[in-house]
Amino acid sequence: MGSFADAPPHGEPGTLDTRPVWEGFEATHDKPGNLAVYAHGPLDVFETPDAVLASRTLEPTTILGTATVLGVVTGPVDGWVEVMLPGRPNGSTGWVREKEVSLYVADSKIVIDLAERKLHYLVDGVEVLSTEVGIGSRYNETPSGHFFVTDSVSLDDPNGPWGPHALGLSARSETITEFNGGDGIIGIHGTNNPGSIGGDISLGCVRLPNEMITVLHSLVPIGTRVEISA
Repeated sequence: MGSFADAPPHGEPGTLDTRPVWEGFEATHDKPGNLAVYAHGPLDVFETPDAVLASRTLEPTTILGTATVLGVVTGPVDGWVEVMLPGRPNGSTGWVREKEVSLYVADSKIVIDLAERKLHYLVDGVEVLSTEVGIGSRYNETPSGHFFVTDSVSLDDPNGPWGPHALGLSARSETITEFNGGDGIIGIHGTNNPGSIGGDISLGCVRLPNEMITVLHSLVPIGTRVEISA
């Protein structure tokens, strides 16, 4: 847990949510939404489908223990899928072999407006939830761009700094490259400081009222796209 940019000094124990139960691509491809993939095992990533050597290999699980999921940019085409990649630099993409992943539809989307300090959660284009949020300070700004949800975590101490739940994102802090033994993962989480909601106070993560992150935790599937605008 200690890899989030807003992690407490010594980390905080918690448990991973096992959702979603993925359906096969054949069962979902006619639904509106964005495609995502999850890896069957260690996953080689190539800069192009013609590349001879992989540029990197992703572990079958994230640093928090969730099955590795990636957002789809293009494909599948001729046995290849272009995917969004977690980590640095933000916005990176690559190509993976279709046979090494399973495709599914995540028909939900999280939209965060940093200027308005607002988060909106949409399913099939319909807003389900809207809430005020706290964002990164001017020294550790919340990065803008297109990302996706990589993890969903329940915290053992719901009164701790992260509140009861947290969503891990593919985004990374632009200013914090190492924190509490891990990378500066940007998360969406609750807080034990409700007065910080609406402010520019975090180390880059997005803070929600605890009742709102609890609802999001119950609804948001891994692979959901996250759009953060400045």
